[in-house]
Amino acid sequence: MPTIAQLPLLSAVDPEDEIPLSHGGTTQSISVGTLLSGMQPAILTPTGTLLGRESLGPGGPEPITVGIGLDLQSSILAATGTDHANFADQTALELTDQLVLNSDGSPKLLGLSLLRGLFSAGSNIAIDSAGTISMASASADGTPISIANLPITTTISSGDLVGINQGGSDDSITYQNFLNGLTIDQAQAAAAVTDSDTIWVSQGGSTMVCQTFSAVLAWITINQPSYRFPVVELTTNTTLDGTVHNGRILVCSEPMTLTPVFANMGSGFACSVVNLSGANLIFGAGIVSSSGVSILPNGLSCTLQGVTYSGGSVIYASISGTASQNSQIITPSAVTNLVVTSASSNGMSLAWISPISGGAVTTFTVQYRVTGTTTWIIASSSIIGMSCSFLGLQPSVSYDCIVFATNSAGAGPSSSLVTGTTTTAGGVIPGQVTGLGISTPTGTGLTLAWSAPSVGSAPISYAVNYRPTGTTSWVTFVSGVSGVSTTVTGLSSGTSYDFEVVASNASGSGTPTIVTSQSTATIGTSVTEVQWNVGPSGPYTQGSGSIGINAQITPATASVQFGFSTSAVVLPTAWTPATNVNTNLWGAYVNIPATPGTWYAWVEGIDGSLSTVYPTPFTVV
Repeated sequence: MPTIAQLPLLSAVDPEDEIPLSHGGTTQSISVGTLLSGMQPAILTPTGTLLGRESLGPGGPEPITVGIGLDLQSSILAATGTDHANFADQTALELTDQLVLNSDGSPKLLGLSLLRGLFSAGSNIAIDSAGTISMASASADGTPISIANLPITTTISSGDLVGINQGGSDDSITYQNFLNGLTIDQAQAAAAVTDSDTIWVSQGGSTMVCQTFSAVLAWITINQPSYRFPVVELTTNTTLDGTVHNGRILVCSEPMTLTPVFANMGSGFACSVVNLSGANLIFGAGIVSSSGVSILPNGLSCTLQGVTYSGGSVIYASISGTASQNSQIITPSAVTNLVVTSASSNGMSLAWISPISGGAVTTFTVQYRVTGTTTWIIASSSIIGMSCSFLGLQPSVSYDCIVFATNSAGAGPSSSLVTGTTTTAGGVIPGQVTGLGISTPTGTGLTLAWSAPSVGSAPISYAVNYRPTGTTSWVTFVSGVSGVSTTVTGLSSGTSYDFEVVASNASGSGTPTIVTSQSTATIGTSVTEVQWNVGPSGPYTQGSGSIGINAQITPATASVQFGFSTSAVVLPTAWTPATNVNTNLWGAYVNIPATPGTWYAWVEGIDGSLSTVYPTPFTVV
């Protein structure tokens, strides 16, 4: 049997051609047409053609067309997204809506609510649970967002911006334009204020209305009686300042020193001071006191006033009357007859007479200062007796001294000021001249007589000084007087003058006498009526000071003199010229007689008119 390779080749095959076929274990023949009738013929299509079948029944594959949104390229079928154009419109988003996203190459769905996690609120912005974005009510640290928390500026210029809302939009405008283009520094100068001038006010609401100056003045006039001055309590040493203390009532509840700084107070400064500290209030340098003492006693008040005048600038303290801690206790009156009993190169000794009126004295306080200065220094504040010695002074320097008495009610007024000069090293100056008396006043002069000092070295000469009463500048009438009397001339008629006498030697000048005042005679004026006001009461210690007496004189301009006599009918042998205290009241300090016994006080005109005796005698022991 030939092999397949030995069989002849056919050039064509017909369906009727037969080929052998094993069927059920036997060899049979079958035509080519029958064999291939149930088989798929070869499919030949262009590249990029998608095949499928849509028809029913037997048949081969059919080309399928790729729809919108798909593209077939080189056997790859891919979505193009062009079909989205035909999607239905979503007019509102819901939190349940989803988006398709690519996550690492895989498509996934994303809920819209998750998108919120991609956003965070910035400064002053908040996003609530519903996704609403709004201005926050508080910053991240919890601080409320408010205009009150903004940085504060103390100045504003015309170019600064002001926020406004205009037509529903937030805008800004320059401060200059906000004021309609005119700032106060650009306004023209106004004339003097008149009643019809107007000012801006807010009355009963935030709306600005205008008001006239005359209406404001009427309001001030009505309400001024009910105005109360601010009260400031001071508890420690204080420097006075116009911005803090002007127009106030200063209550000093602790002992302290008040020190003025005029540059910070200014002329016109005024305040009231009340001392409730239980001790003396000290006035620092620059405060001039009406009492002559640089203290305000406990329980007293004063008015401080700053003034600038032709003599300079000063803070003046006008002190009220006597303090009283209760109705039974009053302060002592003034110490009298203060004298410098001796002086050395570094110290000084004083003596005085205790007050004869006022409350009982507990202690005395001594103060001194360099002559010509204003700062007082306390030498001692707890003196029991009526004398004091103190050291720490400089040689050949003039010092002013004062003494005042104190008790539980406070300090009384100061004594008259006395001046003493320390000696040079190794030298001793004369003591204080005593016994200054004035007699025989005329219309243009009067006669002075005095006693030589009883302490210190002997004087070589004396100087006589005078000044119109009430002034502060002394005029030297004469110096180099070798005796103990002189006549002062060239004075004005009917005028009161102060006099003092100073002893000098090679070591320097001693302490002046106690100031004595006397008026020159008013030519042609005689006393027509006398009414005694204060007479002596006694008893007094012989030769131990002076007694203050006074009387009301008619006419008020008639000069008078006082004296003591042992008789109610015989005139005194020596007279002391009086000083006009005020209006028609004339008074003098007359030396206590050196002889014990019963004495009477007399007053008469300088010209000897209407000699009048005080009816009640007094005793000198």
